[in-house]
Amino acid sequence: MFQRIQTLYLILTTILSGIFLNCHIIKFPDGQKNILSIGSGGLSLTNSTGGKETLYILLLITIVVLGIFLISLTTVFLYRKRRTQMKLAAVCIVLSCILILASAYYYANVAMNYEGSFRPGFNILVGPLILILSWLSYRGIRKDEELVKSYDRLR
Repeated sequence: MFQRIQTLYLILTTILSGIFLNCHIIKFPDGQKNILSIGSGGLSLTNSTGGKETLYILLLITIVVLGIFLISLTTVFLYRKRRTQMKLAAVCIVLSCILILASAYYYANVAMNYEGSFRPGFNILVGPLILILSWLSYRGIRKDEELVKSYDRLR
């Protein structure tokens, strides 16, 4: 189970999606010390006194990240069922693409409707990293399945 490289990729995907749930994706500070941030909790505004209010709840991002978290964690323990693992890894890839597109949509929407400058950070790279790790795990599972098929042909 843990000696396969795709297990490491799936565990990293699970960890990164957990990080994504707890952090802000993008922050938009303006000149008045107000910070508008997009995260899995929604679009929130932190004012100059430290008060925080949620403007919009971004349910799509939260559901997609929770789906990635649960699917990648479940896929780790299905190591004897490679076909099911491949299907779940493919679903994880699709959800990762949806996460990246939803994040870009919300970024563009906030950039158009609110004033402020964009300040990128590490969290903006988490979405593409989840996609890459999901793809690598799918590729590793597929190689294992092909190896097992080739041994079955030799019998």
